[in-house]
Amino acid sequence: MYRYPNTQSNMQPPLNPNELNGLHGTTTVATKFKGGVVVVADHRASGGTFIMSKTAQKVHKLNEKTVTTISGLVSDAQYIIRLTRAEMRLFELSRNLSITTKMAGNLLASMLHGQFRTGFPFYVHLIVAGIDEEGTHVYFLDHSGSINDEEYASTGSGSLVAYGVLEALFKKEMTEAKAINVTIRALAASMERDAATGNGMDCLIITDDGIRELSNEEIDAELKKE
Repeated sequence: MYRYPNTQSNMQPPLNPNELNGLHGTTTVATKFKGGVVVVADHRASGGTFIMSKTAQKVHKLNEKTVTTISGLVSDAQYIIRLTRAEMRLFELSRNLSITTKMAGNLLASMLHGQFRTGFPFYVHLIVAGIDEEGTHVYFLDHSGSINDEEYASTGSGSLVAYGVLEALFKKEMTEAKAINVTIRALAASMERDAATGNGMDCLIITDDGIRELSNEEIDAELKKE
């Protein structure tokens, strides 16, 4: 993370990211497959070398076919998720329309960019994943508000390890079963090599039928496959 210049002379200097070194650590992964998306995230929240929580929730449902994952400063991430849900609900009530995955991604990107321009960015990286009438989406969003629709994405301190697995195993138009296995293996590799990632994982599958979550037993079975 970087320190951004003060844009107004009467403002306090932005918080130095070096002061946030004790507030980091996670790995989230999302991959597309033919007809849906797989999303996984670990449960560990760390403060420096101390494990602050073993049950942190890092995958958040935005609607029936869209989720977002969070990494970075926890308070920023929790705040922007609450704000996004409220904005989505207001839009649906005022327009009588459902928010698509693409609209949710662009909404979050706009909020992140607006905050970035104040000189006090949200210290977060997000993935917005889901399915709508335009197809499957895996949006990667950084703290400045940039947004890219990828075939797969990973965020957090263990993302470099996860990307290594994804680069080796990911194939376009994978089956759901293959995508589940590849995505879980990517996160499992991060849990082995990144000290800030661990304590189990959540795995969600998003299709036209909605959002389904795998049980711990199903995740363990995937890890035992050759």
